[in-house]
Amino acid sequence: MRTRPEQVLIYEFVPNGDLEKWISTQAPVHLSLKQRLDILIGAARGVEYLHSFNLVHRDIKPGNILLGADMQAKIADFGLVRMEEGSNVGTTRVMGTPGYVDPIYFQTSKATSATDVYSFGVLMLVVLTGRSRPLYTDDGEVDHILSWILEL
Repeated sequence: MRTRPEQVLIYEFVPNGDLEKWISTQAPVHLSLKQRLDILIGAARGVEYLHSFNLVHRDIKPGNILLGADMQAKIADFGLVRMEEGSNVGTTRVMGTPGYVDPIYFQTSKATSATDVYSFGVLMLVVLTGRSRPLYTDDGEVDHILSWILEL
């Protein structure tokens, strides 16, 4: 009887947890603007690296940005990663976190690098403004991101 070798994932230890923890109202300390920008730049480099291999993350959000001991951003949770459309891969079921999902991806089910760029834009707004992601209004209507930005 043949046994399959076990597969193991080994990750770098990230003692500062995820970005969500640091931008919430219960954050251990408030991040300075410079720290927020440095984290966003690090996350952007991570997304750019994925895109250099035609990979689309499909779930860029604060909970999927881990922070190392030096607060260096690391992209995490690759469970939804797919090859970019146009790489001979068919359409996929729409996945991601409400409020961060690209409307075009939502309509077409075709994930592209623009899908992550849109999500990253929402991430930037959330990190820089301290507001939670745009989602739903009190009356259940979808809160359009443009109206959310105009309120700033």
